[in-house]
Amino acid sequence: MAHWLGSHRSDRGAAAVEMAIIFPLMFLVLAGIVDFGRAFFYQIQLTNAAREGARASIVSDGSVADITARAASSAPAVPDLDVAVVLCGGGVTATTVTASMPMDWILLEPAMNIIQAGNVLTDTLSSTAVMQCES
Repeated sequence: MAHWLGSHRSDRGAAAVEMAIIFPLMFLVLAGIVDFGRAFFYQIQLTNAAREGARASIVSDGSVADITARAASSAPAVPDLDVAVVLCGGGVTATTVTASMPMDWILLEPAMNIIQAGNVLTDTLSSTAVMQCES
């Protein structure tokens, strides 16, 4: 009976050591899932904003302010949205709308900074849509 108790205690110690080794990796994977999920959501919103802005510039021949407002209204969940517009005319044959935002990695960047790898994450997400001008 004493042999069984000693074996059980060493198993608990081994489980604690295994958990201490695996937990940081599990946290890093979970942090990656959360932050990359946010990044993918924002990237989809930026793509929609750029596409809607480019479409609005071709269909309505609006001003830069109108196009920017239209792009911003199609991505209401994006914080600090920046829209850049290049309109047709003056030798430009296509309208270009770029939507971008600064990306704040809430969990992954601090976790990556522990191993001095936080600089591999992008600071800005952006999407560009180009539509040909009607002749």
